[in-house]
Amino acid sequence: MSQIPEDSASKEKLHILLYQLSEQLKNPPIVIDLHDWRESVEIIMKEIEEFSPYVFERLEDLVVEAIRLANIHVLDLDKEAPPKEVEHSAIEYQEQIAFVSSEINAIKSL
Repeated sequence: MSQIPEDSASKEKLHILLYQLSEQLKNPPIVIDLHDWRESVEIIMKEIEEFSPYVFERLEDLVVEAIRLANIHVLDLDKEAPPKEVEHSAIEYQEQIAFVSSEINAIKSL
């Protein structure tokens, strides 16, 4: 069993899914769309798992942490936390997205 799909059609589909995941994560959720945002991320991850369990495993912990940090940031926004607290949660979220993006780029280079 290959870690990354061998045929070009599957590789292309996987690259599209990785792009969709990256774009979805780069656009952080707001209070009114958190549920839909999280659901979209989970759907993309499930599709990635179907194509390559190996790629899914490499991304899973990073994406779960990104979702957790997005939840924290949205809660800060919703409770109208002090600006410093909101800024801190936003920075933590963006740092996690950088880790996910780095891993996606590493996977694409395989």
